[in-house]
Amino acid sequence: MVRKFIVDSFKYWASEYNFDGFRIDLMGLMDIQTINEVSAELKKIDPTIIIIGEGWDMGTHPAEIRATQKNISKLNNVAVFNDQIRDGLKGSVFNPADPGWATGKLTSRSDVVVGIVGNTQYSDSFLAKWSALAPGQSVNYVESHDNMTLADKITSSVKGVTPAGVIQLSHFASSVALLSQGVPFIHAGQEFLRSKGGDENSYKSSDEVNSLKWSTKSKYVSTTKYFQGLIALRKAHPAFRMSTTAQIKANLKFIPTTNEVIAYTIKGAAVKDSAKTILVIHNPNPGTATLTLPTKSKWSVLVKGALAGTKTIETLNTKTITIQGQSTMVLKQ
Repeated sequence: MVRKFIVDSFKYWASEYNFDGFRIDLMGLMDIQTINEVSAELKKIDPTIIIIGEGWDMGTHPAEIRATQKNISKLNNVAVFNDQIRDGLKGSVFNPADPGWATGKLTSRSDVVVGIVGNTQYSDSFLAKWSALAPGQSVNYVESHDNMTLADKITSSVKGVTPAGVIQLSHFASSVALLSQGVPFIHAGQEFLRSKGGDENSYKSSDEVNSLKWSTKSKYVSTTKYFQGLIALRKAHPAFRMSTTAQIKANLKFIPTTNEVIAYTIKGAAVKDSAKTILVIHNPNPGTATLTLPTKSKWSVLVKGALAGTKTIETLNTKTITIQGQSTMVLKQ
């Protein structure tokens, strides 16, 4: 009876209120059958409805029937929040002082690499804490309403960070999540460095803490434009939005690097992208890094430093590419 009540409630919200998406809080409290029935009924109403949930293991039902991350392969048309790439990029949300790969703890690289392919079964050598059947089951993010905002987390975990450093690291961490395979997720205000004054659990806090300070948008115009550019880039290039694990395995190839840099190419033509090849480089080091390609070739730079978008920033004809510290660079052919 409770399952019927839950399913009927979702159907009512979708049919009567035309809700086009649902986020299921603490989804791990429920069982797989209930969530799959919810998904099936919602897709009958609108095949485009988005269903995402918190797949944390709540320890209620027997482990094999919980609607959790580890059971994502048993869930149909449902995505879960990817805390592996989240914590990999910015550090543990349970330790304000803990940095991540994007903010100085380079040993977290493997968690980021797993997230870049949407926690899909890309390689047996990847240390995935859970595996998605398809990238659409992975919600990639570095900030949400829970825990510290990204800007606050950077301030608390990076010793001596300057205001300019907070901007740069916010750009860097966000760019990795936004360019990864899967479902990108941006928290309201993240695009203008939202702060809650360090409050890491603001559900019980006042509007003064939780309200959006729109005046800061004019202060951080460059950050807003950077987010706009990344979104436009992702929308313009299907290579960043592959829909199956098979596509990712066939077309996304990681390049050997040093100093914990992450670099990979995507065969654009194979997924009907206007670009023949896309090259993505993420440099977590404070100083510049270089990447040597097999052959000298011509590239159009789309993301560099604080600039991002679909227009060419500069053209390179080289075998060796230099990337700024703690930043992302995207090039295409």
